[in-house]
Amino acid sequence: MSCFELISESNSSSARVGFLRIAHGKIQTPFFMPVATKGAVKFVTHKELQNEMNVECLISNAFINYLKPGLGTISAAGGLHKFMSWDKSLFTDSGGFQLILDHFVHKISDKGVSFRNPFDKSIELISPEKAVHIQNSLGSDVAMCLDHQPAFGKTRADYLDSLIRTIGWAQECKKAHDSNENKINPSQLLFGITQGGTHADLRVKAAHAMCEIGFDGIALGGFGIGEAQSDLYNIISASKKVILKEKPVYVMGIGSPIELLNAISNGADIFDSVYPTRMARHGLIFTHKGQFKIDKSVHKNSFAPLDPACSCFVCKNHSRAYLHHLFKTHEQNGLMLLSYHNTFFITNLLKEIRVAIRENTFEKFKKEFELSYKSKN
Repeated sequence: MSCFELISESNSSSARVGFLRIAHGKIQTPFFMPVATKGAVKFVTHKELQNEMNVECLISNAFINYLKPGLGTISAAGGLHKFMSWDKSLFTDSGGFQLILDHFVHKISDKGVSFRNPFDKSIELISPEKAVHIQNSLGSDVAMCLDHQPAFGKTRADYLDSLIRTIGWAQECKKAHDSNENKINPSQLLFGITQGGTHADLRVKAAHAMCEIGFDGIALGGFGIGEAQSDLYNIISASKKVILKEKPVYVMGIGSPIELLNAISNGADIFDSVYPTRMARHGLIFTHKGQFKIDKSVHKNSFAPLDPACSCFVCKNHSRAYLHHLFKTHEQNGLMLLSYHNTFFITNLLKEIRVAIRENTFEKFKKEFELSYKSKN
């Protein structure tokens, strides 16, 4: 039985609404996952995410949690959910994204990745089998295959090489996941990841391979690192043509409002990114009238909310002038409030998108949102 159930499709685009069934229930798609790399979303609490924003799912980094606090500690707690005190859904990423970071990677071979431990500088080989067993021990609802993600701007030959290696690793990940009968979460799903840069033919080849291997879902990796938005949308569209309709499609690493709208329009279902919280920490704020920088002097004496159309706690209670003051004086509470707003904004945007798709008004909603978002704030 497929883990994905299609509920509604847009009449004028590839946007769709469905349910992803996992061990901790089911999540309505499309949905966005805030990133909890070390088990926590930066400057946003679990209570805020769960009770105030109704965030259904987070993604955490398996490799980082494997290093610290370590599998012994997490296993003793009963798995990553219990260690984090998070009782909703949870994805774990194997660490493939770290391959674009030179200070993390010592060596890449067909056997796996030799990572530099950022805590003690030792060298650690993560094979496809080990990446899966780490995630089996963490007990996440969805585990991700180890993939070879090259940095942006490489040659076609480099992308082809990473694609071939990623397919080989994916086969080993699937074998390891199927053969391990001692998972903390026996119902854990496994998603494959495609690579291939912005070369549509390589992406299609990768998508074919992941479907043949038989993963529960297909992720498109290697985005959010410098590619043109048009290339992103073209790759999603090309990949969707060969991915079975009953497979959820997860675009990794994008989190800006316009990117999310267009990715959904092209048929994507699941997203994650540090973008909303990272931008908040740099003072970049999302609103229905576009984005702006809170550190600009124009906000010093503005007693308007960040976004009059937003119903979040921050917009209901605090002015731009106050948040400008906190940000300019490096007050940590300012970063918490701005991170709250951006995370709420994206979570609420996805909720509005789901409603629009179900009511078959998605294209109208998209057009109006884009027009407003691109206006001068």
